[in-house]
Amino acid sequence: MKRFIFFLLAIRYTAFGQTPNTTANPVDLAPKSDFRYSLFTELGVTVASTSVPIIRSFFRNNQIKPDVHIDPMLNLGFGTRYARFKAMLQAGYGINLIYPFNQEATAIARQTDARYGGMMVGYDVANARNRRLYINAGLGNISYEYSIYRRTNQVVTFQDVLQSNQSGTIPSLQLRNTYLDLNLEYTQREKRKQGAETVLRLGYRRAVHAKAWESDAFQITDAPTDRISQFYIQGTYYFSSNYTKSSKR
Repeated sequence: MKRFIFFLLAIRYTAFGQTPNTTANPVDLAPKSDFRYSLFTELGVTVASTSVPIIRSFFRNNQIKPDVHIDPMLNLGFGTRYARFKAMLQAGYGINLIYPFNQEATAIARQTDARYGGMMVGYDVANARNRRLYINAGLGNISYEYSIYRRTNQVVTFQDVLQSNQSGTIPSLQLRNTYLDLNLEYTQREKRKQGAETVLRLGYRRAVHAKAWESDAFQITDAPTDRISQFYIQGTYYFSSNYTKSSKR
């Protein structure tokens, strides 16, 4: 027991006798970057879970097999940041819209177009050394288009295909909505005059009003109305030019 007490006392005096190592303190860290404003271009991919409930109900009631509701989209944006505020224009276009479908289904609803475009403003509510966390709100337009057809064993020569008249087909079924957008954005803080930063957004879009489905092929009366909504995740790269490094805000 005495040996144990002496051992503890020896550790105590050794610890108190040590000189603090000042090199372990983060005194050499560079100050937080503070560029007053930025211009940037962004390029990335959006994956959205899209809801158009009325037209999908129409598909189910008529034994029509639609594409899956998960939409990958290519995203392009241009914008500017001043202090902690940001504004940008965004556009997205659907990619890889052809999905495997049930080979036994005879009636198919194929998504042929998906796109959106609008503007967004934001404020970084968390302004750390290496990251920014924005709350963004936006307004824009979104559109979807389907082609409905039936698979048959009918043989048609190519020269006669324009004269064939198959029942149960709709060559063009379109919906255009004005949407509101709310999202959280987690991005790297700009560190150089010219830089590339990663961005991750989690958001929700919803149409302001329900609108009737339309067609480019003919005029439709008494068409069902729908209201597009989307939950989405978006990953992009900022390519930024940063200016006027000023004193700390």
